[in-house]
Parts: sequence; C-alpha cells; structure tokens
Amino acid sequence: MRNFVSQIYEALTIAHDRAVEQLVDRRLGSPEPVIAIPVQVRLSHRKIRNWLILMFVAVGLMLVATSYTSRPKVTFLETRPISGVTFEGTLRPGNEVRITADAGGTISTISVQVGDTVNKDQQLLQMDPRDAESALRQAGVELQVAEFNLAQFRGQLAEVNARMAVMQREEQQIPTRQWRDSPERATAVYELARNNYNRAKTLYEAGINSQQDLDARATELRIAQDDLENAKKLAGVSAQLEHGQSSQADLQAKVTRAELQELLRQAQVKYRRAKEQLEATVVRATESGVVSEIPIHLGDRIPSGSMLVCLAKLDHMIVEVPVAARMIGELKVGQPAQVALPSSPPRQVEGRVRVINPLPSANMTHVVEVEFDNPNLLLLAGQAAEVRFSKP
Repeated sequence: MRNFVSQIYEALTIAHDRAVEQLVDRRLGSPEPVIAIPVQVRLSHRKIRNWLILMFVAVGLMLVATSYTSRPKVTFLETRPISGVTFEGTLRPGNEVRITADAGGTISTISVQVGDTVNKDQQLLQMDPRDAESALRQAGVELQVAEFNLAQFRGQLAEVNARMAVMQREEQQIPTRQWRDSPERATAVYELARNNYNRAKTLYEAGINSQQDLDARATELRIAQDDLENAKKLAGVSAQLEHGQSSQADLQAKVTRAELQELLRQAQVKYRRAKEQLEATVVRATESGVVSEIPIHLGDRIPSGSMLVCLAKLDHMIVEVPVAARMIGELKVGQPAQVALPSSPPRQVEGRVRVINPLPSANMTHVVEVEFDNPNLLLLAGQAAEVRFSKP
C-alpha cells in the first residue's frame, strides 16, 4: 500500500511541476492576465502526501469493517443437543470368526458361497488329501514295526525267563553239591589234613614215625590249606560274577525295552499327527454363522495359517458412527439409540452405545459403536444406517 501511495504522490508532484512551468511561460511570453493556480497546486509536497496517506488509511479501514460485518457469525463453542441429530454410520457384524488352515495344501473343493448360512462342523472346503494320505500310510507302517519289535522283545524276554526258571529247577534236582559246596569240602579236607599232621607229629615226637612221614603230612596240610583259600576265593568271585551277570541281563533288558517303548511312542505320535493332518484337509465350521468372505480359490496352494473362510455372527450387528468432538461428551456407554436400517421395507430397531473411541480421527471425529439385535440374520454388513441417540 505504501508503494501505491508513493506512486500517486510522484504523479501529483509531476503534475504540480508542469502546472508551475505553464504558469511561468504564460507570464513571460504573453500579455494575458495571470491565471490563478488551483488550490491543490499551491499545496506543499508534505501536505499532499499526508492527505493521501490519511485518505488511503480511511479507505482501508472502511474495507476491513465492511468485510468483517459481511462475514457470517460462527460460534465455535456452539453445542447442539445430540438427541436431535441424525448420524450416518456403517454396519458390520458384531462378531466374526476367521477360520485358518491348520496345514498347507492345495484347495480342491469349496462347498459354500458368500452369504450361505452354515452350522457348526459343517464342511466348508477341502484340500487335496493325497499327500496327507501317503504320510498316514507311512506312519502306520512305522507304527506296526514298532509294535512288532516291542512285542517280539517281550516274547523273547518271557522265553528266556522261562528257560532260566527250568534250569534252576533242574539244578536243584541234581544230587551232587560239590560245585556249590567246594569251600565246605575244602574245609573238611583241611581239617583232615591238620589232624593227620598233628597225629604224625605226636608219633614222630614219640619216636614211632619217621621224619619222612611227618613231612608228607605237613605237605598235605599245606595243600589242603591252599585249596581252602582258593575255594573261598572262587566261591566269592563266582557269586559276584553271577550277580553281575544277572544285573547286566536285567539292565540290558530294561534298556532294550525302554528303547523299543520310546520308538513305539514316537511312532504313535507320528501316526496321530498324520491322522490329524488328513482330517485337517477337510475344513469345517467351528461355529454357526453366515459366510462373509472366502479369500481363496480352487487350485490355490496355501501355507499353514492362511485364512480360508470368514464367518459372520449376524445375531448382533454394530453401527460405526463418527461423532464430532463437541458432541462426544453427551454420550455414555449403554446409552440407548435408534437405528434406521436400509432394509426393504426400511425398519427401525433399538440399540445401545457399545464403545466410544476416546481418540479422534484425522477429521476430529470420534468413532462410536452402536450395537443392536438382528434376529432376522439379514446380511447388512457394509451398508449405511442412520442413528439417533436418545437422552441417557
């Protein structure tokens, strides 16, 4: 604005200078009477500038006042009763069940379509069962082998135990006890040899026997004593060896049985898993509901965990309504509301506020969820509905 005023001031100054020059030329060059200079020309430069500035300031103030008075009055803190306002929202099911794949496979059959009502355990689709059937047959063969090995071991162990029992009975029936009584027999022989030596010594001292006879009896005594000591050692070692062999046989039998039992357990687990995978090729509904989404197609190769079918529980529906921040304070969870449904013919149902999102969205509105019963199980998901909140 200052530039604009400066331009006008310069233009007026130039005009003033020209008027002065014309006046001088006329007084010097012609006898005509002097023409009076206009009052505006006789004004000084400073006065002209000040008057122009004041004029433009006044015009600017008038324009600002006119613009301000012409704008509509807006009260930002204005609040309208929410009970008289109609809100438009979007319908969705109150609960959805996502059925995923327990194992990977190829989709071979789809038995339902979107909008179909299904019951619990009803077949929805099936995957190619050939791989699962092959794995189940292999697991069945391994299970049979493990069961046969364990049964065979048990039979062999029972046969060995029976044979040992027979041998023990036969051993007890043998009349001689020399191999079991060798320490006792050695003791008896030693006692006899000692008595013979003592008798020979007494006779030798009496001068009846010779030195040769006494030496022979002494030799027999030493041999009998050595035999007694060896017999005792042999008996102890034999007992320890027999006990060790028995313990070793028992431990070996236990280890073998434990290994076979572990192999059998692993085979049983593998067979059970293979059977479950075969059963998982047939996908069934975990709950009753209405099919709302089938994101797969025939021939798709899907990994484990992929979503196969989405079931909607339509007995309870929800309307998501955006409510302005200035009105959200008038709502409470459980507050009644009227929901106008886009059915044919249109109908109105009673609902209640289920959730009030405390965080606003990008447009500064809060999402309010209103739930209502839907006994007719109408598939209204994604459609628009109108909501009126009642006073709490």
